[in-house]
Amino acid sequence: MAVPPRDPDSRDGAGPLVHRIHSDGRPIRPGGYAPPVVPGPSLDVTAIPDGTLRVRDPRGLRVAGAALRDDHVPMFGLLTRYVAVELLKTILLTTAVLVAVIAFGVAIKPLARNLLGGADILRYVAMASVPMLQYALPFAAGFGATLVMHRLASDNEILAMSAAGLSYRRILRPVILLGVALLLVMITLVNFVVPVFWSRMESMLARDVTRLLASAVERGEAFDLGDTRIYADDVMIDDDPEQDGVSTRLVLVGVAALQVDGDGRPETEFTAEYATLDLYRIDGRSILKLVLGDATVFRGEDETLIRMPAAEPRAIDLGHRLQPGPKLFTLPKMLELRAEPTRFWRVQDRLRNLQGVQDLDQLTAEIDRRFLVDGEIQLVDRGRGITWKLLAGDNRPGSLLMNPVVRLTDQGGTRETEVSQVEWTVRTVDGNTLVDLEIELAKSDDPDRELIPRTARSLVLADHDSTSTERLDAEDLMAWANGSDEQYSRSVIAEKAGRTWREIQGEIRRLGWDIDARIQQRGAQALTGPLLLLLGSVLAIRLRHATPLVVYVVAFLPAIADILLISGGEQTLRRGPTFSGHLLLWSGNALLAFLCAAAFWRLRRN
Repeated sequence: MAVPPRDPDSRDGAGPLVHRIHSDGRPIRPGGYAPPVVPGPSLDVTAIPDGTLRVRDPRGLRVAGAALRDDHVPMFGLLTRYVAVELLKTILLTTAVLVAVIAFGVAIKPLARNLLGGADILRYVAMASVPMLQYALPFAAGFGATLVMHRLASDNEILAMSAAGLSYRRILRPVILLGVALLLVMITLVNFVVPVFWSRMESMLARDVTRLLASAVERGEAFDLGDTRIYADDVMIDDDPEQDGVSTRLVLVGVAALQVDGDGRPETEFTAEYATLDLYRIDGRSILKLVLGDATVFRGEDETLIRMPAAEPRAIDLGHRLQPGPKLFTLPKMLELRAEPTRFWRVQDRLRNLQGVQDLDQLTAEIDRRFLVDGEIQLVDRGRGITWKLLAGDNRPGSLLMNPVVRLTDQGGTRETEVSQVEWTVRTVDGNTLVDLEIELAKSDDPDRELIPRTARSLVLADHDSTSTERLDAEDLMAWANGSDEQYSRSVIAEKAGRTWREIQGEIRRLGWDIDARIQQRGAQALTGPLLLLLGSVLAIRLRHATPLVVYVVAFLPAIADILLISGGEQTLRRGPTFSGHLLLWSGNALLAFLCAAAFWRLRRN
């Protein structure tokens, strides 16, 4: 018959505390109670002939807690704190090492492109450390759990806990509680913290877009900005220009610039001894303004060469190149855009294109009305101070005028002549609706006939300002674009409006798919952390005779597969919601959960 152990609160001499339990783990104490042994590196568990196990604690420490029954041990005691603290310390240390390595790896690309100065490197790495937590935390949790639980299992501390009456579910409860906390941290991180820091990192690279331009000049390369290609021999950066509103200024030396039209054809060529390129920040948009000093300007449309003390090509609106996509949005922002997709900048760009189509329709209708009512229109070239008047007569087949009279007024006076035909077209440039003329001169043997240019571009209709017309909101604009063909002044405008309407609908669908995919990806990634933590813990106990590295590799390979499956599923769902996309995205976590359940089942059986 087994002899019950002495009272743990009493001690005779300096002998160690001894707890007597049956070999099947049942405690031997009146009332069926046994105090749990405090785990430590030197616990001894030995069998004695009467069918019981003797557990020795050579340190002579007091036993934690009061009298406890079988599987109802309160977990907020010394045992839980011990295991949880050991796990937490190891996970934090591992996370710090992984984050530092990954963050420096992220900084390699902008460093190679000369986008970061010496003072910016540490700031960029520090900001990159936060987004890298979403990748480092799950692996650090798995690695830390493997180290801690494998040490406990190797030192027979897990066996001592089990022999003291603790089930594996209770032994792993600190891991589960830490996993729940890790899940909450990951959800907060991926949905609220990481997008903010991604955005700040992008802003840090883009806040001085002139650095990229200066780098291109230093390499002897031309750079494209909008419809303008610029080449310079040398460059100097002024980070603190005195002019109001200018964020950064580039001073270029030996400049050549080429401006093309909407069809990619050369429109205007500039050469100058020097130029300034100023960066403005206006309502969150980045605008570059190029000013060339002592410039020579060649315009191919009328083959004129002009020398000017200062030339200013069209301002270059970088616009939303620096604007974020759903990747950089927090969860509330994504849900907000999901409900109101017309507020997304890509959709708004399409809406502006549609507004331009409507402006074209209004300008075309106004020109038709003036020809019908007045028989003439007046166009102005504001850049040169030239006025064109077209007298159409009675022959007006659409945009082609047959045998009209053209009257041109400039600084040299007024010239009037009859031409064979004039074709007028409308287009939009930087939000302005303009008119282009193609003139075919009538054949004549009169040497004294007044000659006029054969082309005229970027003209505006006198007494008509498209920017002053009432702007429709997105809903009304979409309704206009989806109307019948009869409401448009030209069939080509109807086709363009319908095509732009379909582009907007496609952009809205893609935005919804992207947001849904991002939300699911973040949820799956947040779940990876606690699953890998639990898998590392269970495998460390199950494979206690193997080395920790082998145990971690067994858990590491499914985790890598999980990350790849999540990424692949996200990319699939961004192209449209499909069952295969959902299956691919969540199958990695399902694999980790299955491995956790299988390892725990084998552990309980043994």
